[in-house]
Amino acid sequence: MTDTLHEALSKLRASLADPGSLDEQTLGELGQLANDIEQALDRTKHEPLHSTGISERLSDWIEQLEADHPEWTRTLSMVAERLADMGI
Repeated sequence: MTDTLHEALSKLRASLADPGSLDEQTLGELGQLANDIEQALDRTKHEPLHSTGISERLSDWIEQLEADHPEWTRTLSMVAERLADMGI
């Protein structure tokens, strides 16, 4: 299960490396969100994964970007789906 989430995060990281028309602040916040997800995954090696507001933050970004940046919406939706598959 975490393999597919890691794959989705890799796609997000690749998108962050080639941001297109996103501004620096948005890129920074999305980068921090990716970091937070990865840190949460690292913690699951030692304890169960608990909701840390990550899903809510992802949903907010999907809603915010969907009209002007559909490619980002697809990438973030893929990450959100993998988290949902894990029960988060």
